[in-house]
Amino acid sequence: MTETLSPECAVILANISSYLDGELEATACAAIEAHCARCPRCAPIVQGLRRTIGLCQQAGALPLPDAVRARARASIRQLLDGAPAPHDET
Repeated sequence: MTETLSPECAVILANISSYLDGELEATACAAIEAHCARCPRCAPIVQGLRRTIGLCQQAGALPLPDAVRARARASIRQLLDGAPAPHDET
């Protein structure tokens, strides 16, 4: 059985992306934070998205392994030369 969202939850969920991106005014952020402090439905969604964004940012900051970088350069070189890129079957 699926519960329907309250109007307040619907507004929160509609604005999560802007909130997490820091695009909302302070009063809107405070309202979302107050709602999440008392809403067992929205709080884990916001916390989970915040963690996911953090993990994605961390992953983007890690350097590529040398072997991956070398394969990417070789594939780009072959594409620029007009030759088919090699298939790595590993």
